[in-house]
Amino acid sequence: MVTEDGGEQLRGQSHDHAARLNRLLDLARAGESGDDASVRRLVTWLAGALGGAVTLAGRDGEPLTGPASRAEAAAHRELAARAGELLGQVAGGRLHAAAVDDHHGQLRLVALGRRAPHPVLAAALPRPFGEQDAALLGHAAAVLALLLKAREAEEQRRSAERATECLRLAVFQLLMGGDVALAQRTAAGLGSGLLDADTARVHVLELPGHRREILVRACEEATGERALAVRCAAYDSQLIVVAPTTRRGGPEEDAAHDAGDHDVAAVLHRFVEEHPGVFLGSGGLHPLAQLADAYGEAARALAVARYRPGRVAEHLPQTRLTALLDPAASGAWAARVLRPLDTLPHHGRGPLLATVGLGLEFTAVNAAKILGISRNTVRARMDRTAALLGADLADVRARAALHLALQMPPAAPGTAADDGSRPAGLERLLAAGPVRDWAQELLGRLAAADRDLRRTLRTWIAENTAVEETAARLGVHPRTVRDHLRGAEQLLGRRLVPGGGDLYEVVLACAALEEVDLGSRPGCVMCAA
Repeated sequence: MVTEDGGEQLRGQSHDHAARLNRLLDLARAGESGDDASVRRLVTWLAGALGGAVTLAGRDGEPLTGPASRAEAAAHRELAARAGELLGQVAGGRLHAAAVDDHHGQLRLVALGRRAPHPVLAAALPRPFGEQDAALLGHAAAVLALLLKAREAEEQRRSAERATECLRLAVFQLLMGGDVALAQRTAAGLGSGLLDADTARVHVLELPGHRREILVRACEEATGERALAVRCAAYDSQLIVVAPTTRRGGPEEDAAHDAGDHDVAAVLHRFVEEHPGVFLGSGGLHPLAQLADAYGEAARALAVARYRPGRVAEHLPQTRLTALLDPAASGAWAARVLRPLDTLPHHGRGPLLATVGLGLEFTAVNAAKILGISRNTVRARMDRTAALLGADLADVRARAALHLALQMPPAAPGTAADDGSRPAGLERLLAAGPVRDWAQELLGRLAAADRDLRRTLRTWIAENTAVEETAARLGVHPRTVRDHLRGAEQLLGRRLVPGGGDLYEVVLACAALEEVDLGSRPGCVMCAA
């Protein structure tokens, strides 16, 4: 028989139990992703709802709720000790649930999930568990099992994403090293026919740090399997997008009008428009074997995009120094400069030249990240090259000369100095009329500034691009030198800092106009070759 007071008490208990179940459902909905915070939140709430201690343990008794406070860690150890061997038996699947009665009260263990080893939910009360306590524990165990399953699925998804990112980077590094065939075979795991193309265009996006992860994912989803999106190993803020080309029609159509490349470019342009703080630089079309050149163009275009209102810049075909030099004489000069490298075994020459090419464009650390090798390997290959060539590659002029030599196509045998005259050296090559006209037009752009940027630039080159020494020589603050260099970059449309192909062309332009002496520093034997 139930009295009126007893009935009221039962109704109150039922109401409390219903409220706790509703709260449990709220926590379940809020923690659908199964992250650590959701699991901890539910365990903490359950302890308060039961009025006891609750922990989540692995098979060996380790906590599964992430980092804990000292008090939480102590409570976990105490419950694990009270459970003793029962904890391992429940985790191993020999028991689905167990209870321990001791002088502390009652401890209950519940296995979570269907597969052993099971996570174990342990709850301790200073009293025996009532019917509603036991029911709440059972419901909470079911919810926790779902959250942990969701967490496991999320971890697997992230692991798969990391594996895909590593594969993309490996493909990009192979392309940068010139190993197209291996890159194409490796890319087969990323999508059907991703690199089944002869040419590609490279785009480089610069993303704001506070939104980088979200933007990277959004861009990857937008480009899909039409392009190879790679997080830059050298610069955390950059995302590299390699867009292979696919012709729309027959050979009569220009390859620049291909479907895949234009689709990707349009997607990236919309992406920049929709996301403030994002910049985009796009290079020209290049054979896959010359992806390093395509990347260099995109990186230089990105430097220009930073100063554009629309935050987008495309590589514009410009007259390059290599196109102005006499092919026979310059090819013969390059062959003489690089001849010491012919002594290298064939299998070692390719990797060394690929490393040197990137080592001239980037720091050793960044070149190593791009190629996927150690920075010590990069430095060793650069040092070996310098020793073979008899050059000091710490000198910007020597680096500029080597960079030019590596760009020159080989000359046909017997095409230079057939008249018996002395072969032309670099200074003589740069003294040609077309080269001087090109240099004058390039450096003449600096006259548009209200400051003497040209003087700062040639002094900076003469001081081997050392800002402090340049400032001391000019009698100005280093900040002024840096400001002048930024201004020169805008007017020249070339990236001067931190160096690379753009800087080397400017160095050689200054040399062509005799504003920089190529032979005044030791270690530039290539300059006089």
